[in-house]
Amino acid sequence: MSRRLAREELFKIVFESEINGKDLDTVLASYLERENEVELNEKGKEFLVEYAKGISENQDKILAELDEKMEGWSFERVGNVEKALLKISVYEILFKDTPKEIIINEAVELAKKYGDVKTYEFVNGVLAKLV
Repeated sequence: MSRRLAREELFKIVFESEINGKDLDTVLASYLERENEVELNEKGKEFLVEYAKGISENQDKILAELDEKMEGWSFERVGNVEKALLKISVYEILFKDTPKEIIINEAVELAKKYGDVKTYEFVNGVLAKLV
């Protein structure tokens, strides 16, 4: 079970929260209750829960940081894929010891997979300003 897979599942949870306008903790609880296509091992589940709770608890700080770095954009105008990726990445940059290059690379890879053509460039640009 790679951290990349756990991060992708985290992205799906944060994305679902954005799409449905639901509290992240509620979406996480629902995710943990249902059978998922991806079987996360114990470390993967711990990562998922820790990060989802961290994002939820630090949402104001994360959004304030994004507002400062997103020149010419407001967070509300950004697509849901971008919102989810940026929240996860900014949380990790601000509160975790993960190397910044890894955080940005993982976000860009997920943006390429789930976003449109310009998504990864936008996410990369915002995160580059942050670091």
